[in-house]
Amino acid sequence: MTLRTGITLVAALVLAGCSDSSSNRGPGLSVDFTTFVKNEIKRTDDERNAVNINKLEFSFNDKDNEQAYDDLF
Repeated sequence: MTLRTGITLVAALVLAGCSDSSSNRGPGLSVDFTTFVKNEIKRTDDERNAVNINKLEFSFNDKDNEQAYDDLF
């Protein structure tokens, strides 16, 4: 169950990050995507509320690192 939830969260974050590449959203907080995903998976709980990512601007520092998520699963 936790693995499925984690994979769903990662997929949702990737899709949300790719859905609007325009710069009309205003300034946001810059966050490293890998760090964000790892922290969210650590805090996974069935009772937890969704995290609002609308004002976050993700930086993809590990886009060429194939082992970036090896320690998660």
